[in-house]
Amino acid sequence: MTQTNPNGANGTTSDPREQTCWDFYIESIVKGQVNAYESAIKAGYSESHAENITLQGWFKERLEDLERKEMLSKAEKKLSKTLTYEVENDKGEIKTDLLRIQVDVSKHLTSTLGKDKGYSNRNELTGKDGEKLIPEAITQEEKEKLLSLIK
Repeated sequence: MTQTNPNGANGTTSDPREQTCWDFYIESIVKGQVNAYESAIKAGYSESHAENITLQGWFKERLEDLERKEMLSKAEKKLSKTLTYEVENDKGEIKTDLLRIQVDVSKHLTSTLGKDKGYSNRNELTGKDGEKLIPEAITQEEKEKLLSLIK
C-alpha cells in the first residue's frame, strides 16, 4: 500500500511543514543552537523523517541559498571596507597597491551596481554602424588573410 503525505503534498504541491520546519531552523540559527532535527519534529515530521531532513532536496536548496546570501553579505562588507583603505602614507605618498585595489573594486561596483546609471560596458558584436563583422561572401584571398590573422 502506498503511503500518502498527510498534508496533501505531492510532486507539484509542497508540504506546508517544509516552510514551518525552515522557520524553526532559522530560529535555531538565530539562537545559536542549530538543530535541524528538532526543527523538523516541531514542524510535525516523524522521527525517522526528521533524522534525514537535511538530505531532503528542498532543505538542501534552502541551505545553499542561505550560504550564498551569507557569502554575498561577507563579500559586500569586504568590498565596502576596501573602499575605505587610506591610500596615502604619513608622508603623503600614494600607496599604489591599495589604490589599484580600490580602483578595481570601484570599477566592479560601478559596472554591476551602477549599470542602470550609465556605467555599464557595452561589447559590440557587430562592425561599425551595425555592419556584419565577416561579410557573407568573401573571396579566397580574404579567407586566407583572416586565417593568417587568427594564427
